[in-house]
Amino acid sequence: MPSTRRTRLTQAVGRHLRRALGAERNELTRPVDRARSRALLLAALALGLATLVGAASAWADFGSAERDAAAAASHLHRTDAVLLTPALATTDADHGTAVRYQATATWIYPPGRRHTGTLEVSRHATSGSTVKLWVKDTGRLSTAPPRTTELIASAVCLGLLVLGLLSALVASGLGLRLGSLNRRACTAWQRSWAEVEPVWTGRTSRRRGNNDSRRG
Repeated sequence: MPSTRRTRLTQAVGRHLRRALGAERNELTRPVDRARSRALLLAALALGLATLVGAASAWADFGSAERDAAAAASHLHRTDAVLLTPALATTDADHGTAVRYQATATWIYPPGRRHTGTLEVSRHATSGSTVKLWVKDTGRLSTAPPRTTELIASAVCLGLLVLGLLSALVASGLGLRLGSLNRRACTAWQRSWAEVEPVWTGRTSRRRGNNDSRRG
């Protein structure tokens, strides 16, 4: 079944491609049909270009974020801190439920300079235990540098956003173009039907017959 679908899709793509290039041998093909195939072909090419732009945006964002992260990480340092208090639960003022645990700790960085601050710790942390933390060159607390997976995820999200926006523009343009072609085809069909219908239904022959009988 999947192979049959792929075959039908390949045949449809090939038919539209030949029609768009004017290489289709079909006397029933109308100019509006060729214009519709060209619109579909251009939309497919635009989607391919949008994919390349999205991928390029993601790659550029990852490269820039990676350089920024490396520059920031060069001023971050991993050191040990000693807890001065056990873990204490902090509560949400609105709901009154424990959301995290904190403790007061002390650490030394740079060598000879002591700092004291509040850290987020596990609920089982006890006074006197040692925890790892990130500090800046001055010894002040800092968050951990972003991991590569986080940078990749952010870049992928940006690439998908760019692709989504460009795809929406392509779909909008294609919809407007196909709508215009459909209206043109409908107008042409009504004009042709007005010319063909009297002959096809025989109304012209009957009208001529009635005129002849009247003249007799």
